[in-house]
Amino acid sequence: MSKKHVMYTAVSSVLLSSSLLLHSIDADAAESAKVTATSLNVRATPSTSGAIVGKITKGNTVDIVDESKGWAKITYSGKEAWISSQYINKTQTNSTSTANSTSKSAVVNASSLNVRSSASTSASIVTNLSRNSKVTVVKVSGSWSQIKTASGQTGWVASQYLKADSGQSSQPAQSIQITKASNLRSQPSLSAGIIRVAKAGERFKKVGETNDWVQIQYSASQTAWVSKGLTAAAGSTTSASLPSSSAALKDKIIVVDAGHGGYDPGTSGKSSIEKNLALTTAKLVASRLANSGANVFMTRSNDTFISLSGRVNVSEAKHADAFISIHYNASTSSSANGIASFYYSEAKDKELAKYIQESMAENAPSMKDMGVRFGDYYVTRENNQRAVLLELGFLSNAHDEQIVSSNAYQQQISTGIYQGIARYFAANK
Repeated sequence: MSKKHVMYTAVSSVLLSSSLLLHSIDADAAESAKVTATSLNVRATPSTSGAIVGKITKGNTVDIVDESKGWAKITYSGKEAWISSQYINKTQTNSTSTANSTSKSAVVNASSLNVRSSASTSASIVTNLSRNSKVTVVKVSGSWSQIKTASGQTGWVASQYLKADSGQSSQPAQSIQITKASNLRSQPSLSAGIIRVAKAGERFKKVGETNDWVQIQYSASQTAWVSKGLTAAAGSTTSASLPSSSAALKDKIIVVDAGHGGYDPGTSGKSSIEKNLALTTAKLVASRLANSGANVFMTRSNDTFISLSGRVNVSEAKHADAFISIHYNASTSSSANGIASFYYSEAKDKELAKYIQESMAENAPSMKDMGVRFGDYYVTRENNQRAVLLELGFLSNAHDEQIVSSNAYQQQISTGIYQGIARYFAANK
């Protein structure tokens, strides 16, 4: 599994020579330079003995922040770095150049792109943009672009995840609802492959439209197509007649299982313990479900140990319509990251896992969507009731841990779990 946050490598000549990333300079850094060496080492300190942090190829343009004894300071991958001044050709730019003359339109070319307060991976996240979101590139600094979003927010993004705007108009963001069982297809054609069948009442984000087809956001990283005649705008008269997700939860019996507890802490990160995070998430999910009319039971509501068989017994005794086990993950590889939903029985559990995973990915776009997977876990294997086990991020991954321990993420992921369960029952009355 690949690392969630972007690992910035050496900037390629293809990236910086693209028409989108034409160099622009702001008034505080009015000097730029082109690399004249075939391959120029980028070092952590202004010395030939300094650690090499990357390379820049001939012809690339860089901003010169400062100079010292034959070395030029630049911003590289969001950090200060140094290159030898003898291998660059400096050009002075008039600091009064207008920003508007160099502004360019671009679209996001990644399933989920963080917009940060400054040009650094350690900077705070201002917002998150989905694929094909339109932005205006205000200026470029090293491998970063300062952008302005359609809503007026400004921030910095990695330039490699932008592409030139083709100029085609896009549909305004809106949700659509399936009005009748429909095939979700890989392309807008009746001959295209079927991803799965969507049931009446399911909702999706609308991405685009062509002829008689609507493109939807199927998951955080995948889109699909559905016949326009089988959809309606969410909130329209047609969709209002369909069963609402929250109403579908009324009187459903849901068992929410917070993993581990007591003397069993589960896994841990630098500052987080799985049993505590799992309980926090479980309580939020339980509250949302109860507020929608579900009969909710928790296997534990405090820091106590419950055996695996004891957890399954609660599910069986309550005749649960759904058993949801909440966990946080770990791996020997620090790069492992993301969220996943596990099922044991394909016939009994898999569809519920799909609904929850899709909704989690939609609500928590900052996390990698690992998808729906088979898992041989006791609480799902030995459970005669419908059951799924959720892994909501890797505490062994510093980036994941920082995200999952935040209140914002806890709200997002608990909403995603709740909505996934609700949508499942709305589509499976």
